[in-house]
Parts: sequence; structure tokens; C-alpha cells
Amino acid sequence: MKNIILFIAVLLLFGCKTDNKNQENITSDITKSNPMSSKRTANYNPLKNPYFGQTHQHTSWSFDAAILDVKTGPEVAYRHARGERVKHPSGQDVQLKIPLDFLSVTDHSEYLGVLVQMYDPDNPLSKHPMAKDIVASGTDVTKSMKAFYGLVSQTIQPDGTTEADPELSSPELKRSAWQEMKRITDLYYEPGKFTTIMGYEWSSQPNMGNLHRNVLFRDTDHLPDFPFSYFDSEKPEDLWDWMDLQRKNGSKLLAISHNGNLSNGTMFSKNTSEGSPIDKAYAESRMRNEPLTEIVQTKGQSETHPLMAPNDEFAGFEIWTKPVAGPGTVKVLETNYVRNAFRNGLAIGEGIGVNPFKFGVVGGGDIHTAIVSHEEYAFTGEHNLKSSSPKERLIDIRKGEPSKIEQGTAGLSCVWAEENTREAIFDAMARKETWATSGSRITVRVFGGYDFGTAQPGDDNWVELGYKNGVPMGGDLKPNSGNNSPQFMIWALKGPNSGNLDRIQVIKGWVDTKGNNYDKIYNVAWSGEREIDANGKLPAVGNTVNIPDASYTNTIGSTKLKTVWTDPDFDPDVSAFYYLRVLEIPTPRWSTYDAKALGIEPPKDFPATIQERAWSSPIWYSPRN
Repeated sequence: MKNIILFIAVLLLFGCKTDNKNQENITSDITKSNPMSSKRTANYNPLKNPYFGQTHQHTSWSFDAAILDVKTGPEVAYRHARGERVKHPSGQDVQLKIPLDFLSVTDHSEYLGVLVQMYDPDNPLSKHPMAKDIVASGTDVTKSMKAFYGLVSQTIQPDGTTEADPELSSPELKRSAWQEMKRITDLYYEPGKFTTIMGYEWSSQPNMGNLHRNVLFRDTDHLPDFPFSYFDSEKPEDLWDWMDLQRKNGSKLLAISHNGNLSNGTMFSKNTSEGSPIDKAYAESRMRNEPLTEIVQTKGQSETHPLMAPNDEFAGFEIWTKPVAGPGTVKVLETNYVRNAFRNGLAIGEGIGVNPFKFGVVGGGDIHTAIVSHEEYAFTGEHNLKSSSPKERLIDIRKGEPSKIEQGTAGLSCVWAEENTREAIFDAMARKETWATSGSRITVRVFGGYDFGTAQPGDDNWVELGYKNGVPMGGDLKPNSGNNSPQFMIWALKGPNSGNLDRIQVIKGWVDTKGNNYDKIYNVAWSGEREIDANGKLPAVGNTVNIPDASYTNTIGSTKLKTVWTDPDFDPDVSAFYYLRVLEIPTPRWSTYDAKALGIEPPKDFPATIQERAWSSPIWYSPRN
């Protein structure tokens, strides 16, 4: 029973040959028969604009937030994201230096919007037997966690199945909360200026393996009565079946998987939930419903791991080692990580005809305070009462809790879209024209093709030529005529209020004719006069960080990097993917800013500096189209 309680605690507290035409049809199912509105906003651009947002945000409507004295709801989240000064649950004023372009509040579907109502003495839920412990705990984190485990023990059954409290999960209550979320989401939507996207989190975590997904809707006109939750099923296949049903009922929706690094090998498993090898039906269902995966968030990055990529000098970025509750360490397995999934997906696709892991990438937050908190210099923690102040994050380490030093700032989800509207941003996600950042606002663009002539990134017509003669991130290279190696027009711009750029890398993966898969990292553009050595390594860019002062200078690096790169190792007979990783120069990590505020040295067990970065969605190649 102890293990069962621990398992549900993690759930609640934290969060044949390849047929590319078939693959393209799977993706297009998400948006077909659903063109964008003909009413265009002032900044409409057929060649697309870059937009920065958040697709993983919790508020007091998530019960693992409400139980830690969070009363800031979706309204505060939307106001904060669009640039207003608001109150953090701890009482401090917070404001983003630069507003976001879009936000989806993705509170847990399990007990959505319920526990926070217990704080209202006029609400009937304040009379629930559990309400007394939750409200009385106040700002005492020990009492709050005791109340939390009280909820857990009432929810989990001796056989490990879940059973929702009938009073807290009645259809009427779920429907009411979902409709109120819709009202708030519509209220803050300003087409062309700030986009709100209806969404929620499905929080499955069987046997301590994180299988969470965020489900986003293209509009609010054809929503389900209420969300599908972990109480309905722990299997992703059942979620996808539910999504297919909603699509038949008029909804346009997609799912984003996240926290693969904490999945104990289940997120990108080569088997179904029943333990059988992935088949074509599974792959088609997953790709029809789940075009994106979250490559970074506050609980670490899921791109790769030093044990998975020992020759990748940047693989050790923001590694989360501890389970989110209880003792032990996270299992490091290849099927936790996005790069391995890309490789394995190629091999599986060769056998069954569909690649089940042909994802685009986004970044996320998973911050449970309604505050986005993606800036290193203004980090306010993941949870209230546990990490909302420098002292709580660096000094007050509680027994049985993972060290807060492993928390990262929120990542950002970024898209190339025609305009800042729900339809355009959703459609960009559906076609995977997306990139992720670790929190800074790096802008990245790439086109792949076979003939861009003499065009260079930054030329007046380079984007138009990229779309005409090639494909953007998330796309499939057109058929290869004449065995020409593919070219990539690559461009990156530093974000405001952040470090200059160090380098751009292309990460290529491929599968040979025997089904073995590989990857290789190419440094393709960099700042300064550095030269690549015989092993393909590029010297470090340098470091201007003054650790005691938590400061740095942009006297190294470049504000912009660009290149046209041709794959020198191209084999037209093997399937491959290519994605970009763009690195900034070193800057102070949030923990270094906190240490300065406290007048102490930064913790010795974690880097004092960080190289913020961006990842593009892959461009894919197959010899069979």
C-alpha cells in the first residue's frame, strides 16, 4: 500500500516500408476540413511570424496546487502571460519583461477546479470532510502535505486502481468547472494580440512511469462535456480513442506528451500498453492524435542523457535525477528520451510502414502557481510553499523531497504561424512547424531541400524560396531526384534579455538497411574565429559570468548565426531525421541569482551557469515517398 500511495502521489503532485504519404495523411487529419477563418488580423503574414508561448501551465484549479495554498486561478495566469503585473501566491509582485504571445492553461483533469473551492466558506464544497484539513493547513507545508496524502489514501484502492471521490468528481461538478474554464479562456482571447488556448492535462502515471499528456483544442465551439481523466483510464490508447470520438463530434484537438525523462522507459516504449510490439494501428493512432512532445520543462530536459549520448558534450544539460516523491533515483532508459525515440521510430517505421515517434517538439512549464516563470533572473519556483522563495529553493531541503536545485525554469513553446490566432497557432502545432527553448526567446528557422541556388538565410526572398523549393521544420523532404544531398538553410537570432549565441548544431539520426540506428552531431555555424578540430569538436565559446555578482557580458558570441549546410554523409537509401540545437553563451543560472540574493555561494552540486538553448522540430527524409 505504501508503494501505491507513493505512485498516486507522483501522479497528483506533479505533475512494411515507410509510407510517408500515409504519415502525412495522419497529420492532416487533425486540421482537414477546418481552414483558418477568412478574417485576418493586422499582422497576418503568409510567410509566417514567430510566436512564443506556454503549453503547460497549472493554476489553483489543479488540486496539487490548491492544496499548497495556491488560490491564483486561470485569470491570473492569462493576465501574467500577457504582461500584467500580478501577485504570486506567496504575495510577491511578478511581471514578465516581455509578454508571451499565447498561453494554454492545462490544469489536471482529475478534480479540475474542485479543491480551490473549499477555501470559500459559502461554497458547499467547504463542508466536505477533507476541506477542514486543506483549509486549516494554510501556509504550513507539513500540514498541506498531510492533507494531500489524505486525499491520496481516499483515492487509491488496495488493488492499485483509482476511484474518484464521487462528491468531488460528479458529472455536474466536472461540467460546471469545464464551462467556467471555457468562459475564462474566451474572455482573455484577443486575436492578433494574445491567444488563449483551451486545454488540460491527462495525468496517467502507472507504476511510477510518467505518461502525462496535455490536450489542446483548436477552438471552444465544439468542446466535450468535460475532459477525459486518469480516473477514466491510465492507457494512452484509450485517451487517443476518446480524442478520435471528440473529433467525430466536431472537436479539433491534439495531445502533447511530456516528462519522458521521468517515464521509467514507458513514454517512448517500443511496446503498447498491453506489452505487445507497436503495430501500424497503434502508430497511426498516436500520430493522428499526438504530433508533439515536450522536450524540456521545469523537471529537466528529455532530449537525451550523458549515458545515452556519451559523445555529446552538451548532453548533461538540466538533468533531473530524483523521483518527484520519495527516495531513489530516476531510471535512465533509452525509451525515456526524445532523440532515442526519433531513432527508434525510424527503425519501427521501416517494419510497419508508419513511424510512431515522428514528433515535433515544444517546451513547457509545469509550474503550479499560475506564473509562467521562464526567466532565469526572475525564477519563482515550481510549487508554492515548497519553492517560491530563494530560501526555500536553496536552503530549506525537506526530508524525502527532491532537491529544488534540480528544478529548471519553464521552457517555451514556439511556432511559425501566419498570425496570432487560435486557428493559426494550433495549425502550426499540428503540422509541427514548432521549436522549443529552455526559457529564453531564441528564434530559429530552417528549411530543407535539394536546390536553393545561391540563396542565403537573411536574403529578401529566402523564406519564400524555402517554402517553394523545400520544407520547414516538422516537414518531410521531397523525393530525392538525382541522389543529391539535402541542403538546409539555417538561421537563428538571440533572444532579448539573454546571452549571445554560441553555435548551431545539426543532430542527424538514421537507420541502416539492417535496421540499426545511429546519430551524429555536426557543428554548422558558430561565433568568433574558432576552428573545428579533426574530431569535429569546436572549442568552447568562453565564459564571462561573474558568479558572485550573478552577471555576465555579451562580449562573446553573436547576436545572429546563419548558414547553408549540406549533409556530407548523405545516403539516399536510408531514412533519416535532422533537427537543430542552438546554444547561447554561458549565463547565470537561476540558482546563482538566488545565491546572490541570499548572500551565499551557489550550491556545489549543480552548475552555477547555464547555456540556454533551442531545439527545432526535425525535418525527415525517406527514400520511399
